[in-house]
Amino acid sequence: MKFLSRFIVMSLALGAVLPVQAAKDSNAAKPKPTRIVNRVAAVVNGRPITSSEVRARLQPYVNELLMLYPQQGGRFNGELIKAKKAVLDELIERELVLSDFEGKGMQMPASAIDDEINRRILTHFNGKREALLDNLRKSGMTYSEYRDSVRKEVTVGAMRNMRYDRDIPPTPDEIRAEYQATKYDYRDMTKDSVRYKKIFIPMGASDDPNATPEEQFQFAQELTESIIKGEISFEDAAVQWSRDEFAPEGGQWPFRKRSDLDVQFANIVFALPKNKVTGPLASPYGFTIVCVQETKRATPPSLNAPGIKARVDDSVRRKKSEERYREWIGRLRKKAVIRIYI
Repeated sequence: MKFLSRFIVMSLALGAVLPVQAAKDSNAAKPKPTRIVNRVAAVVNGRPITSSEVRARLQPYVNELLMLYPQQGGRFNGELIKAKKAVLDELIERELVLSDFEGKGMQMPASAIDDEINRRILTHFNGKREALLDNLRKSGMTYSEYRDSVRKEVTVGAMRNMRYDRDIPPTPDEIRAEYQATKYDYRDMTKDSVRYKKIFIPMGASDDPNATPEEQFQFAQELTESIIKGEISFEDAAVQWSRDEFAPEGGQWPFRKRSDLDVQFANIVFALPKNKVTGPLASPYGFTIVCVQETKRATPPSLNAPGIKARVDDSVRRKKSEERYREWIGRLRKKAVIRIYI
């Protein structure tokens, strides 16, 4: 199926893939896993950035783009190019700072690296460690390599704090104001919940064994347009066409926690505006039309909760020093030797 082939290949975006011959019959041996070639993506002052690092950072966004734009095309490619550039710029900036501070003998405690990895699992993977590991497998990056990458980023953060820690400490009023503006950033996102209406169109039609994924997608697209135009209500369309457990209720789902949802689907629905019909979103199983009705954010921790005041303090300091930090990075770029190969 051409449609599915594109879906699988693009999930390995930016990776050089060595194709494997599939088994020709059910009795044949299982094919070997696809191997991803790990090339050098860029070199900064002699320090390499690997393609697996770029893929590992880009993969979650690629997965969301594949769900949003299953036919890919111009919008998909444009968003992918922007994301790739942003990821590469971040990695180059990281190496610039590490290169400038090389030889100062700074060591990060293992607990700081563990805390950052756990924070990323919580904020980027709905608290699901297996989702992180699956992302690494798709990108061709080992957990050890990922941990080293996180170590570098934590080190850069510490170096930045060290360079600008001579600033006047934030006042209590500044701390309180920053906390009020950013307190939801410190919540346990896995406890967020959402209520939505949903229509699920399977990859293959149950009443037509010859229906192709392309035809099912086309049908889902036309159905979405009909709902948006008011030619049919969401509820009636769900009862007639949806194939999931809440179809008889007009596609109305109860509140669900973010942690109970697929990672890519959760990231999309929690970002959608209320009452906007969106779709079709693609997955390996079919196509989803969704309309978010209400979202609830988890209760943020108090300012006096363990570690929160320190994080707010750091946020205030970073914002105050951002302009000078950017000027410093600009100077490092000018005198650096940077080679980009992707």
